[in-house]
Amino acid sequence: MSRARGFSPLRDLPALLWLIATGAATLVHPFVPAPRWLMMHLLLLGAVTHSIMVWSRHFADTLLRLDPPVGPTRTRRLLLLNGGVLVVIAGVLLAVWPVVAVGAGAVVLAVAWHGVDLFRDLRRALAGRFAITVRYYVAAAAMLPVGAGLGALMVRGLDGPLQLRAMLAHAAVNVLGWLGLTVVGTLLTLWPTMLRTRIAAGTERRAATALPVLLLAVSTTAGGTLAGAQPATVLGLLLYLAGLAVLAPPFAAAARTTPPRHFATWSVLAAVGWLVGGVAALAIATGTADSWSQVHERVGWITPALAAGFAAQILLGALSYLIPVALGGGPRPVRAANVELDRGGALRVTLVNASLLVSLLPVPSAVRVVTSMLVLAGLAAFLPLLFRAIRASRRARAAMASPPEVPAAPTPPRRGPLPPAADRPRGQLAGLAATGLAVVVLGVAVGVAVDPVALSSSGAGRDAAAGVPATGEITRVRVEMVDMRFVPDRIEVPAGNQLVIDLVNVDEGDVHDLVLDSGVSSGRLAPGESAVVDVGVVGRDMDGWCSVLGHRQQGMVLRVEVSGASSAGPAPTPAPDPHHSDGADHPPPLDLAAPPPPGFQARDAALPPLSERRVHRHTFTVSELEQAVAPPHHAAAVDLPRHHARPGAARPGRGRVRHHAGQRRYDRPLDRLPRRQSGP
Repeated sequence: MSRARGFSPLRDLPALLWLIATGAATLVHPFVPAPRWLMMHLLLLGAVTHSIMVWSRHFADTLLRLDPPVGPTRTRRLLLLNGGVLVVIAGVLLAVWPVVAVGAGAVVLAVAWHGVDLFRDLRRALAGRFAITVRYYVAAAAMLPVGAGLGALMVRGLDGPLQLRAMLAHAAVNVLGWLGLTVVGTLLTLWPTMLRTRIAAGTERRAATALPVLLLAVSTTAGGTLAGAQPATVLGLLLYLAGLAVLAPPFAAAARTTPPRHFATWSVLAAVGWLVGGVAALAIATGTADSWSQVHERVGWITPALAAGFAAQILLGALSYLIPVALGGGPRPVRAANVELDRGGALRVTLVNASLLVSLLPVPSAVRVVTSMLVLAGLAAFLPLLFRAIRASRRARAAMASPPEVPAAPTPPRRGPLPPAADRPRGQLAGLAATGLAVVVLGVAVGVAVDPVALSSSGAGRDAAAGVPATGEITRVRVEMVDMRFVPDRIEVPAGNQLVIDLVNVDEGDVHDLVLDSGVSSGRLAPGESAVVDVGVVGRDMDGWCSVLGHRQQGMVLRVEVSGASSAGPAPTPAPDPHHSDGADHPPPLDLAAPPPPGFQARDAALPPLSERRVHRHTFTVSELEQAVAPPHHAAAVDLPRHHARPGAARPGRGRVRHHAGQRRYDRPLDRLPRRQSGP
């Protein structure tokens, strides 16, 4: 690729297409296989890797003062890279490992070719002040082949815990190594340039000191993870933070001299914050985890912060600055493109970061869905603005090329484009940021309104043991999640036993989880994933459900029932009836399954036909009479207010009426309402 100005299809289109594909996969993720993997790799392996290959080469040529070759070498390299990414994605979606291996090999070859090319240019170029940036690029290019190899092995399948550890090492090498080293090396010079300020003295010396620390950190993190040594993994993450701390003073000095005022600089600043916060969270999560499966679960929670918060924002922020410069044409076209890409900058940055922060909190599934959509909307706004920027740049160049027309008469001044963020009042920027926060708050409210049950359940947070002593026994049950059902959907546990659920998502396309009303949760499980849910000692009945939006409403619920003891604790003592004394005449225990005695005849519930008479006179004679109204164990007592009781003369099968002050007590069979008897 050359440094020629203007739109370049092979330089600009692939990243744009990968971003569009990422947004589309996010919208249709419930209907595609491996949705989480697909979204992550369309962004990181597609858009980000292509942009790294293009712009690291561009910066290397600039810093080393080299003229790019005229031949098609770099074009072939980009074609090999993007073709390999397409093959990898197709192989994973089709579950054909040889296809994945071929695609991964193409990606490794393209990146290794890129790294060797940079190393050779570094050796033959004259020593430059910021040649250290190119060394960061070479080190980063050495990381991706390792990460891609681990990814291909995982698709083929590794044994048990090694699969989880390989996945974590794969993420560490690719995100902290390939992406992290490239970003850190680029920001040494790009960050002050974006802020239009001078590079702080001593920046190159700090960069040379930090590079070996960061390389050791990535190697220690990945090696400790593969070896199953959590302390080594934590040490590697802490070393990475130490390397970032070495580079922090010049970065902060540039921002202090000229504070960020544009979308590009705000986005880059937010991305760096997510990188530091994400690495710190990974160190804490790994150091406090009891097992590698728990580490894997926590890393899955932090991954969206690094993908959307760090990778996506650093990419969009850098492109928002670099694309107008690459389009060229002079100050006027560059300014016109910058104005378009800076539209709503404060609103977009606030919307993305506030929504992402809320989605990482323990909020209901509906809230997480709404805030995730807001994150996607804030990031996706870059795409239409990019097309507007290209069009504005071309119009500005066309206006400069055409001869100026002399107006016949004075004309009123025409409104030009909106001023860039740096020229706008601070109140306007604060208003846009406040609007972004208001949209996030509204989104949270909508999520709660859509699924209020997930926010507050009747039994949420109750102790599963309910005061029942532990027996020391363990009840272990395998539960599968498929077709919006738990199989089995009812678990019987002896009171006091510890319940352990082996939860497996055997559904082919949906993500599920299990949440119990005691607060225990399995976390989201993609198709094919499993988890062990330790419910603890169980002494009461419990309800469980899938918290994914809409799944509970479709019947994906689970019931845990306790046997051998009262699941609800001691039965409440009924309030004494002030209208009659409590004697020995209590109804027997109810048994709905008992057969009726021989000769039992049920009363017909149909009313007699209505006569033509308009006036009806009746005399009701009420007396107390003991009479069987149902087979043994089929009677139940019901208290009726006086104005509801309309008894007639006592007849066989009618029941008995007991007179009390202000109330009648009516004993009747449960399977039939008593029929009123009337007479002249």
